[in-house]
Amino acid sequence: MHELLAARLFGLSVTFAVVFGLLGRELRNAEWRARFRDVVEERTQRRSQRSLWSRYMDRILAHYQILDKPYTERTALAHIAVLFFVCFAVTWLLHYYVLFGMVLSLGVSMLLYERHFARLARRRREEILNTFLRQGVERGVHVLAATGQLDEALWRMTDTLRFAPLRRRLLALCHLMASPQFATPEDAFVHWANGLGIEDIAHFALATREAKKYNVPLDQLWLDMAEIQGKELEYVRRIRAETAHQRTGGYWFYGMLTGSFLVAYPFVSPHMSEVTRFFFWITLAVMTLGLYLIIRRSQVIEV
Repeated sequence: MHELLAARLFGLSVTFAVVFGLLGRELRNAEWRARFRDVVEERTQRRSQRSLWSRYMDRILAHYQILDKPYTERTALAHIAVLFFVCFAVTWLLHYYVLFGMVLSLGVSMLLYERHFARLARRRREEILNTFLRQGVERGVHVLAATGQLDEALWRMTDTLRFAPLRRRLLALCHLMASPQFATPEDAFVHWANGLGIEDIAHFALATREAKKYNVPLDQLWLDMAEIQGKELEYVRRIRAETAHQRTGGYWFYGMLTGSFLVAYPFVSPHMSEVTRFFFWITLAVMTLGLYLIIRRSQVIEV
């Protein structure tokens, strides 16, 4: 009995060590991203601390914004509530404890909802970036070579593009440049690009503003930037295509195996010993940690 207790304590300590290690790394990454945004957006005030739920809703609302969805936080709550009740009904039919079923259902609902819109938002950002580089820059360069005026080039891009999500955002940028809020069109371009949420376009705008300060020809800069970022985009697409099959296979393997375990657990639990039950949950924890590492690695490719 003492050996079983010691084994449980050891497993619990290892689990806590892994969880706190991952949490610490996430906090460090979040702090680095916050500092990066402060430098790019030239913000000097530190952001106030926000709860986990607020940060989660910020991500959801950012996905809504890039997808042009007229949804609000209340809409997200309604969608997540529907998913929660569906998942909770499944756990109730499988005779899980009510508290465990509620926690599991809430976690699964929030994860599935965020991942669904994150995938759609990533595709939309990629479409906007590809259209901006392949079509917009090509049309804007001719105006820059002739006039050297950024506002004229962006107006020309707005008139010729037919991709509605990018055209609508470029039109908003043109109206922003016409307002007295910003001293130069380059400043308005940087502000607009930072709010767009696409890092490559933000770098594009920042390089444009710096080149204007030092009288660098913008047409040549745009051509070079478009070529470099276009090659990076093709490289990311090729890497994603090479790893998509293996990553999707890992998701399906984890879902089917974990789902089978969780479905069978209420029926076999009365016949399991304490040691077997302990290693059952350890196995699920290790599999979940492996899936987390797969997702984190895939996010590096999909950014």
